[in-house]
Amino acid sequence: MHRLHTACAGLILSILAALASAGDGVYDASFGNHAPGVSIIDVVSNPAISIDSANAVLALPDGNLLVGGTTVRASGQPGELSLVRLDASGQRDASFGDGGKILITPAPGITSLQLGALLGDAAGGVHVLASGVVDHVNRLLLCHVDAAGTVEGACVNLPAPAGLNFRFGRAAATLDSQGRIVTLAPVGIPTFTWGQDLSVARWHADGSSDTGFGNNGATTIRRFDELAGQTTFNTVAGVRVDTLGRIVVAATSRPRSATIDGVSTFAAARLLASGQPDAAFGDGGARLLPTPAMLEAAALALDADDGLIIGGSHLVNTPTSPPVLQSAFALARIDADGNIDSGFGDAGLRRVVFRSGMQPDDACAALAIQPDGRIVAAGYSRAPGSTGGFDLAATRLWPDGRLDTGFGGAGNGRFIGPIDLADGFGNLDTIAAIRWHDQRLIAVGSARSGYDQDEFVAIRLRSDGLLDAGFE
Repeated sequence: MHRLHTACAGLILSILAALASAGDGVYDASFGNHAPGVSIIDVVSNPAISIDSANAVLALPDGNLLVGGTTVRASGQPGELSLVRLDASGQRDASFGDGGKILITPAPGITSLQLGALLGDAAGGVHVLASGVVDHVNRLLLCHVDAAGTVEGACVNLPAPAGLNFRFGRAAATLDSQGRIVTLAPVGIPTFTWGQDLSVARWHADGSSDTGFGNNGATTIRRFDELAGQTTFNTVAGVRVDTLGRIVVAATSRPRSATIDGVSTFAAARLLASGQPDAAFGDGGARLLPTPAMLEAAALALDADDGLIIGGSHLVNTPTSPPVLQSAFALARIDADGNIDSGFGDAGLRRVVFRSGMQPDDACAALAIQPDGRIVAAGYSRAPGSTGGFDLAATRLWPDGRLDTGFGGAGNGRFIGPIDLADGFGNLDTIAAIRWHDQRLIAVGSARSGYDQDEFVAIRLRSDGLLDAGFE
């Protein structure tokens, strides 16, 4: 009888598992435009040049998706911010803007334009953070788009902290519980210096400074360690607000001077809601990952315990002559007290290589944390073959940093998605942003389709890491 009960229980579990698998990711004929699980969006068609690069995705209150990035549509002309709204079936929502898209020039004559963040508001509109260069000066700009896809007024030129200029490079932003906008951007003194600092600032929804935050609206993070007199070059990875309203920052930090070009590593800091450093976090409010490895941070996520997950790349030069730079996904966890979680991965660092038998050239650009605590990291992986290029890539870890081998279709915890639109031109297929939405993973990036032709790409993965065939 015991054996019969055991056999029946095993049979029931097998049936349940089969049913769950059978119902997961079935074809949805109303979703998508390219292949099962994949949508390709040519923002502006121009056979001469049309370079669309997506690096942000926002889930809207009505279930639609807003994909954002930049578009270059004329040779020798600066780029524009580009937003495309997809409906729940993955098609362009023609009711948004001009046939489902809008293009924004945030300031006359702006060049080197980058989209920093898409932040939704209660009315279904979106704040758009951008950075670029106007008259040889780096700018940080905030635009607002309403739910119909109309840019409301002029974009606001956000001022740098007193005595500092914004520097060229990536910026990031998030919202606090009151709907205020918290930005993270690189800054430095107007004259040349080897170092670069980071400014955390808070703004009201209209772009005016929240002068009660930090020092007249901003706090400058000058370094992430306590080595007196050391100059560091710090770049933005991400900014988040935790469950207690504290502001958490992740960055790459590298010692740098006229005689020193040190090893870069992951860095983190936490500010109180007032903008003051949180002395209860790490070493006086900041923490560096102590490792001899060269690390470059690209993404930040917070887990349910307010721990920090930092994702990026682990870089190693081979001992060959000449040396070859190898790159792999790298993730680390810092707990809510600012301590390195040595139980995460291998002594605090998880390194993931996607392909064996070739030089690894993989980079993590985005993170998402599922409701069950599992961590999804996404970016790109070097494709094999003579034409080279990159494929979309993602992996999933358990909360303690172990590889989740149930993710992906190969039983090794890895998803590799070649889009392969640009036969003969080398495929440059990359993921730049990922988020958990409607019990599945939505990732966006870009895919090369020809010479001077890149398109927005959006993919949906089932929670098991397979392409959702209902998304195409």
